[in-house]
Amino acid sequence: MLSCLQPFGQWNKVQHGAREYRTIKTEQYTYAKDLTGAWLLFDNYKDPYQMNNLTGNTAYASLQSDLDERLIKRPKETGDEFLPGVDYI
Repeated sequence: MLSCLQPFGQWNKVQHGAREYRTIKTEQYTYAKDLTGAWLLFDNYKDPYQMNNLTGNTAYASLQSDLDERLIKRPKETGDEFLPGVDYI
């Protein structure tokens, strides 16, 4: 699991589009959630430069659901509450 607890602490988050996120990466897929929900889903084989976000694509709904469950489970196992960045400061 990859995470960003407090994005761009030195910058204005809104102005730069920064967000807290948690990511799970398999050999083929990268899936990320921010505090509002699903954010990014990429097929690393077909799209190695991650240019085509598959989040919400019905052809990938089952995969997204599976990765989402895995991404919810992992932070709970490590005690990560996935709070807004300022809560960690």
